[in-house]
Amino acid sequence: MTKIHATLKTVAVLCFIIATCSFASAQATRTWVSGVGDDANPCSRTAPCKTWAGAISKTFIGGEIDALDPGGFGTVTITKSITLDGCCITSILASGTNGIVINITPNGNDPERRVVIRHITINGTGSSGAVGQRTGLKGISILQAGNVLVENCYINNFSQEGINANLTATGTNVSVKDTNIFNCNVGISVQTTTGFVLLTTDRARIERMSNNGITIGTHGFASIRDSFVLFNGADGIGMGATNNDGRVFVENSMVSHNPSAALRAGNAAADTVNPQLVVSNCRISSNGSAFATAGGTVGSHGNNSVDGTIGVSPTGLGQQ
Repeated sequence: MTKIHATLKTVAVLCFIIATCSFASAQATRTWVSGVGDDANPCSRTAPCKTWAGAISKTFIGGEIDALDPGGFGTVTITKSITLDGCCITSILASGTNGIVINITPNGNDPERRVVIRHITINGTGSSGAVGQRTGLKGISILQAGNVLVENCYINNFSQEGINANLTATGTNVSVKDTNIFNCNVGISVQTTTGFVLLTTDRARIERMSNNGITIGTHGFASIRDSFVLFNGADGIGMGATNNDGRVFVENSMVSHNPSAALRAGNAAADTVNPQLVVSNCRISSNGSAFATAGGTVGSHGNNSVDGTIGVSPTGLGQQ
């Protein structure tokens, strides 16, 4: 009887190993989607899938999903390191929902927790009866991740944020490059309940938000370079009043036509020595005021072009 039990146990273990290996081998490091694909396919180049969601389950950790042609490939929730490359500018229509949700829990099989989103249009437009309006919630919602890179994307028509990182852990880096965000409530918003979250933007254009262009919330840090923040409904770039340990650096950018303030510093309660918001070589024009604070401090390298109402005079690094 003992030998039979041992034999059965061995067979069960072997079956488990074979099943695990078969599952791993079924996932490719590169898969494809196409407008004429089918999610029942293996997502190979010659037999592509129809949606991002269909392909992601067949793509291994750290792999890449490429689009073979322009098309709309649906919304997707990301729970592992992955690259979505839209190739010819593909689209996600997210009426009444989030475009992309990134929620990668810490695990030993995916230590980098890295997501790349490239060449994708994410559109939140929808309808309310006969009225066309923005019904999408967030273009990209980041709940848990290590690194998120958004590159060469166009995000528009969301009732909340174009890109939102609302975290409960430390150490997330969000990079936005060569990307346009248009007609949302807030363009980019980052915050975390503990530690830090770092936002970097390069050559971004954030325009026509109902509220702030960029909001750097609790424990948020940012480096904003070579970007345009224009025609927004409140602040161009604002640090929240609860941000008492962050830093924001704005360089070689235009912040214009924002009716509240072009640049607003956060709460300096925990840091009263160095400026929390530092601006260098920027064009700041036609705003409600150039500089304002929510208890924080603004520093200038003295090489900015500023017109209109100054508001709070920069301190720490010289005048405007």
